[in-house]
Amino acid sequence: MKTEYTRDTINVFIRGLDVRAKTLTDAQLNGVIDRGYGELMTTSLRLFSNEDVVSLNEYYEVGETRLTFDVEDDATEVYDVYTTIEGDRDKSYCEEVVQGVGICRNNDVAYRDNRYVGRVHLDLTTDTNPDLVYDNCVVKYYYTPKASDDAVMMSSQVYVTFQDAMWASLNYFLKDVESETQKRASMERTSKAIARVPEDIPERGRAVFG
Repeated sequence: MKTEYTRDTINVFIRGLDVRAKTLTDAQLNGVIDRGYGELMTTSLRLFSNEDVVSLNEYYEVGETRLTFDVEDDATEVYDVYTTIEGDRDKSYCEEVVQGVGICRNNDVAYRDNRYVGRVHLDLTTDTNPDLVYDNCVVKYYYTPKASDDAVMMSSQVYVTFQDAMWASLNYFLKDVESETQKRASMERTSKAIARVPEDIPERGRAVFG
């Protein structure tokens, strides 16, 4: 279960950590938050996840069959990519159907780039059924949040570690080396309780993340 933390909520939290934090400018506060996320990502690159859903209708209309997508966030890893068939159409070609949506995984059709993190390719010409039409391409990925993000989703375990990371970052800017070191050590301890396997990854991929 994840909770949404808005940018305003995070800003209020940081300013409440220390009296001196109340005097930080917005730019300085953003610096603290961005460094804090950097601190947090040293414990794992799989803490924050998101997904992009790309509608394919317009590409079919203009006859584009080979596409490349880049996710908007600072991605650290694409962990799942697939096409979907929706509505009342035949979904027997798909591997599974979840809440009425057919999920089709074919590494020849939709696949992540092996050189550029966050880039996905779609080649509709390689499908064994050339008459098959997909509705969307779904890309699921991990990313590094930024201070400018409107909101971030975190589990309770990640949020505890997030707090330590922001403490460590703030103490870095306040030049409090002792407190910075203590909070970083606490962050490393609490991070051990965080689950390392994506909660929505297909069963066949769990061995990779174990």
